[in-house]
Amino acid sequence: MSTAKSLSDDQIATIHSWAEGGDQLSDIQKRLGEELDVKVTYLETRFLLEDLKIEIKVEAKPEPEEEEAPEGEAGAAEEGAGEEAADLPPEAPVGDANVSVTVDTVVRPDALVSGRADFGGGKTAAWWLDQMGRLGFDTDDPEFRPSEAQAMAFQTELQKAIQQSGL
Repeated sequence: MSTAKSLSDDQIATIHSWAEGGDQLSDIQKRLGEELDVKVTYLETRFLLEDLKIEIKVEAKPEPEEEEAPEGEAGAAEEGAGEEAADLPPEAPVGDANVSVTVDTVVRPDALVSGRADFGGGKTAAWWLDQMGRLGFDTDDPEFRPSEAQAMAFQTELQKAIQQSGL
């Protein structure tokens, strides 16, 4: 599927109801295949929702309650927390890694351009654009699914890498 235009109004309404019901991106991808017989990759699902202006509801995780440290230990606990926080950018939530995208010098067969993406933490994937402009994406770990933030960072870095390669 290349565009949201190939879906009927009923199908679009169904997808909206899934998102409103709290389904996450992977759930919607699975239901598209099972219930609507629309086979799409995780990334294509992300693009489809973006085209349809459908936002996934992010469930707010409850804040863990801080335990009070006995007197005299508060300073040590605060020092340890400050050291860890200093390593992270202020806006980046824990777990979100910078995504780096490279372009292959030898292009994958049947692709116009191909390359690799590194999501950090040893999580990598191959990507390619075929002659129809479709994006292919294959993670090295079949269980790995990029977070929404990682998918957004991948899109941005992919665009930069392709522009820099002159395509």
